Amino acid sequence: MIALRAKTEGIEVEADALVTLSQIGERATLRYAVQLLTPASIIAKTNGRSNICSGDVEECDNLFFDAKSSAKHLSENADKYIT
Repeated sequence: MIALRAKTEGIEVEADALVTLSQIGERATLRYAVQLLTPASIIAKTNGRSNICSGDVEECDNLFFDAKSSAKHLSENADKYIT
């Protein structure tokens, strides 16, 4: 699924990055893993590469929250936000 989506979007992904994305998909959601393709591609291009490596995916995963993690973070820190 992830490899097919990457191919459809014209994004080159190394095998280790596909493994990392699959692991993220199992932990979070497949939708979240697929959504990481675009920012990971931008990071790869910024670093002078045309293909996404595992490090690019991990960097994106550290920058963003999936929906479950975001909801958990908001509920745990509700007192720090304006209501």
